[in-house]
Amino acid sequence: MTSLNTNLYILHSDGEQKKVEAELDNQYTCRFFLTVDDCLANLDEGKVNLLLCGHDFLDEKDSTVLKDIKLRNAGLTILVIGAGCDVDVQIDLLKKGARGYFDSSSSLDKLSEALQAISYGGVWIEHNTIEKLADESANAPEVTAEQQLAVDSLSPKELEVAKLVCYGSTNKMIAKAMTITERTVKAHLTAIFQKMNMHDRLSVAIFFRDLR
Repeated sequence: MTSLNTNLYILHSDGEQKKVEAELDNQYTCRFFLTVDDCLANLDEGKVNLLLCGHDFLDEKDSTVLKDIKLRNAGLTILVIGAGCDVDVQIDLLKKGARGYFDSSSSLDKLSEALQAISYGGVWIEHNTIEKLADESANAPEVTAEQQLAVDSLSPKELEVAKLVCYGSTNKMIAKAMTITERTVKAHLTAIFQKMNMHDRLSVAIFFRDLR
């Protein structure tokens, strides 16, 4: 469960804010904004951990909103929420600094899980987005000797976790598949990040997907 003192800023339309607030209950200390300028003016370093940003505020292809947000608070973790969008758009959002895209067109019941995932350094994207990113890296250089040594240093359990990550599995799904706790999954992921010199599960997903 997420700590109650986790600050969450929500930049979203008025009607959608109420739905989000109802879904999150009391898991976060929420502050709502209806304009980008108002949100930017309140992005003080250290006072906010997460930002849930409505995709409507980022619908222009040349939008600099995410860049402006990261410039104001480099440590802010951003989850974009919207009613579905193309894979290419999701990839563009990731490249601009978002840590994931949550599709609200179906249900909000996994929103808390998505926020928790990105707050722990993970990403939240659809499986086909991972596939597209992997396809984009198809012409990337082959695995280096150093990378191969890092892979060889992984324990069997760590390797299994890495392979499940590349299929888009969440920590909860991995824990169930391996019959271990989510805490153990997180420990394995931390070890993988350190050994592979990677910073998030998206990098792990792309790398190990190409090794399959």
